[in-house]
Amino acid sequence: MLDLRALVQLCVKQKASDIHLGEGVPPYLRIDGILRPVTHPPIDHDTMLETFHSMGGDERMSARLEERRGVDFAWQPIPEVRYRVVAYYERNHMRITMRAIPTTIPTIEELDMPEVIRTVSEFPRGLVLVTGMTGSGKSTTLAAMLDHVNRTEPDCIITIEDPIEFVHENKKSTISQREVGKDVTDFLSGLVQAMRQDPDVILIGEMRDPETMKVALHGAETGHLVLSTLHTTNATHTIERIIANFPETEHELIRDMLATNLRAAIGQRLVRRAGGKGRIAAFEVMVCNATVQKLIRENRIHEVGAVIKGREAGMQTYDQALADLVNANKITMEEAVAECDDEFAFKRAVKGVSASGDKGGIIAGF
Repeated sequence: MLDLRALVQLCVKQKASDIHLGEGVPPYLRIDGILRPVTHPPIDHDTMLETFHSMGGDERMSARLEERRGVDFAWQPIPEVRYRVVAYYERNHMRITMRAIPTTIPTIEELDMPEVIRTVSEFPRGLVLVTGMTGSGKSTTLAAMLDHVNRTEPDCIITIEDPIEFVHENKKSTISQREVGKDVTDFLSGLVQAMRQDPDVILIGEMRDPETMKVALHGAETGHLVLSTLHTTNATHTIERIIANFPETEHELIRDMLATNLRAAIGQRLVRRAGGKGRIAAFEVMVCNATVQKLIRENRIHEVGAVIKGREAGMQTYDQALADLVNANKITMEEAVAECDDEFAFKRAVKGVSASGDKGGIIAGF
């Protein structure tokens, strides 16, 4: 028997970002980026099913899980925290992964974001992309950016998410959050509908197909600020990925649309803080100034990285961001070297080194 409420309370107490449940193994918590086992007997199949149903896995969700072999949904067991839940099968065994989502939306300042991200949030129109691998904190960054708009601008904000993660309340703006599978059938139809709902700002949880990408670019072109995410590693890769989604006959058109409407690409990676307590994001920031626009139009995308290195208009590479964090004693040299793209270039920018954090360990008290 798994005491799910006690496990959630332990997750909150330990400030864990994720809970992992699987048949035949004990629960695991991810704390400060490290996956740690909990002192608990291995979980059996019946307990996994009971856990899934107790989290709101109703008949509709169960049918989707069996049909697709995987399902996503949001769950809030206690007032302090929500979870993005992913239930799936692996070698015919059920697994559940739960990503903690704070019920209080962190601000740009609390997340230690560079000032340029606030500036990007205030753009009146255009496409802004937040990129990074799964678990890199993209949803948190977008939530902070949206909250900044919500607190400072009298705008109409519409989001299309799968599932809804951070819950926003009307402040200076009005905000409508729509969930794929409940309020809209898919991202594309939700985006098309949003364009007709007098929005100032549209958030698309993810651009998964060429049609959604093209409508997002059109939305930016017609005077809206459109925010979305991609699973890409850097700005150059982001631009190339979008273009590659279209037939070669459309590449010139898409490059022109990107050059005209892409305002910024913000990439991020989570790295452990000095001392090992908590994680902080290192941001790559590309702002589409005249030089970047020209390079995109002329298909010289491989040269964009050199422009970012110049740090004009608040731009910065991952390595420059990591060096800034080391110089501010927020992360260790060891952690930064493990995450940097070019160790030589990174070390040239570093002025100081801080102490290292701890490693591993089993979690007791559950």
